[in-house]
Amino acid sequence: MKLTSEHINQLYKFTSAHFVEWYDLQTELVDHLANDIEDIWEREPNLSFDQAKNKAFKKFGVFGFGDVIEKRHNALYKHYWKMVWNIFKDYFKLPKVILTMLITFMIFTIINALNDKNIFIYIYLAIHIILILSFLIREQIQIKRKNKITGKKWMFDNIITSMGGIGFLLYIPIQVFGRFTNLNWSLKNQIIVAIILALFSILAYILVKVIPKEMIKKMSNQYPKYKLYKKA
Repeated sequence: MKLTSEHINQLYKFTSAHFVEWYDLQTELVDHLANDIEDIWEREPNLSFDQAKNKAFKKFGVFGFGDVIEKRHNALYKHYWKMVWNIFKDYFKLPKVILTMLITFMIFTIINALNDKNIFIYIYLAIHIILILSFLIREQIQIKRKNKITGKKWMFDNIITSMGGIGFLLYIPIQVFGRFTNLNWSLKNQIIVAIILALFSILAYILVKVIPKEMIKKMSNQYPKYKLYKKA
């Protein structure tokens, strides 16, 4: 016995009722439940759909879908940062290492030429914070609008605007502000600061510009409906 489209819709509602609000994870769980229900029906064809569904759900244990949600969330974070690291490493290889060196040299030249070096660093970091917060706010507004239009949420969107990505960028300037206030501006320290600021700019660019596009491409290939969702 095979599941009908009505059964599939009921499974989507079932996962939503059990606190799975993300469509990508709902889809994976619905596929898993559907396969289990059909296997159960092969062994026990007299069971109703609800009976078979509840029997399949018992396999998830006392916490239901809770463990699945946590594992999926952690897996997405791991994949996210693996992509960040792989792209970040490219900036230390040809030809991108040339860009890294140019950015570092430009920052060093400005720092070395200024009498009040702290002011430049504070302005530099403040601009980055404003740009990062602007990205975060814009993404959250777009996600809420699209959620309202499509009625679907995606766990991937939470990863993009979560503390694991954007919050990490905001944490760095806070630490830098405190450490650079009374810094001895020797030539060595100027070079070190220039390198730190250059790497921070590259990392910010990767997290705000590169990674979202790459993840959207991957999600669109895996979930065709996600591409339509992003255009909503």
